[in-house]
Amino acid sequence: MIKKTYRLQLASPAFLGDADQKGTWRTPPLKALIREWWRIAVAPRVAYEVGALKTQEKGLFGTAADDGSDGNQQSKIRLALSDWRAGSCKQWEPGEARVTHDEVKNPKTGQPIQVGAELYLGFGALLYDKDSRRTVIKENGVALQAKEEDENTLKLAHPEEHDEALTLALTLAHWFGTIGGRSRNGWGSLGWEALADSPALPVLSKAALEHTGCTRTLARCLDLDWPHAIGTDAKGALVWRSKDTFRDWRAAMKFLAQTKIGFRVDLGFVGGQPHREPQARHVLAYPVTNHKVPAWEGKDKDKGRLANTLRFKLQPEPDGSLRALIYHTPCKPTLPHQGVDLLGTWQRVHDFLDNAALTRLP
Repeated sequence: MIKKTYRLQLASPAFLGDADQKGTWRTPPLKALIREWWRIAVAPRVAYEVGALKTQEKGLFGTAADDGSDGNQQSKIRLALSDWRAGSCKQWEPGEARVTHDEVKNPKTGQPIQVGAELYLGFGALLYDKDSRRTVIKENGVALQAKEEDENTLKLAHPEEHDEALTLALTLAHWFGTIGGRSRNGWGSLGWEALADSPALPVLSKAALEHTGCTRTLARCLDLDWPHAIGTDAKGALVWRSKDTFRDWRAAMKFLAQTKIGFRVDLGFVGGQPHREPQARHVLAYPVTNHKVPAWEGKDKDKGRLANTLRFKLQPEPDGSLRALIYHTPCKPTLPHQGVDLLGTWQRVHDFLDNAALTRLP
């Protein structure tokens, strides 16, 4: 068995719930994060064939079959945290920045109003309290705060024959990985620092990413309905970094909120809800407030959903500041989307990002 040790550091608060939805450091979400990026690391080796990928995945990460038809396999990976302590953030601190959302109008004046940047990116884990008129954590919720005292240490052990793939998965998780609720929006941005005799993880760069072999052209990515690569186009990898750095996570999240509002509003809608057919904006992520597609809605809570494949992360700089990262793992929507130009829609979003306060990965 190969053993490695990493210091884990959060660059933004994490809504990492346990069975009681209390914020707690736990190993299962970390194993899930490694598993997520292991799939992307191994996908090109099996020519993106799902069956072959699942077979290897079960052999390494294990499986528990409820009906016994597929057999149970024990995981070959061992993880241990130095501490399973609970989060320290029980009340959301005031001081949240506000951003203008052109689609949220004052009912009396019809003019755009401002919304909380953190509420916009974290709604669900965060809620708006009408009495106090500010953002609060969901009832009984607790978050892991982005502070030095909330770092943790992870010990990892795995068979030697899986070292290459797992090292690549850990590298991708270090570059792009986030954990917990609303992590696609940059919450739970997690950095990995090798300790003891563990090999250091490389710094993210265009050359380093291309060397992994985990990139694929946008058009080819849209052939499959699961995220399997970092997308590319004629300008390079679909990874953007903010031109500016930020003093803290609140300032960085404000930037990301403004950016997300910008590329979503840029697509716009034709007509109001209900929409008989999906439009370009719907395929970015669904549901969309006030813009339902009845054909996508199921019964009761079984509603059609599309997870956003354009994801955010905060990355620490050597001087202690933070830089915002946006990256795209494109794939074909799992919901029917006839009539929507997927390639053209995402190219328009990418063009927006290319003209925003961002640069492609150097």
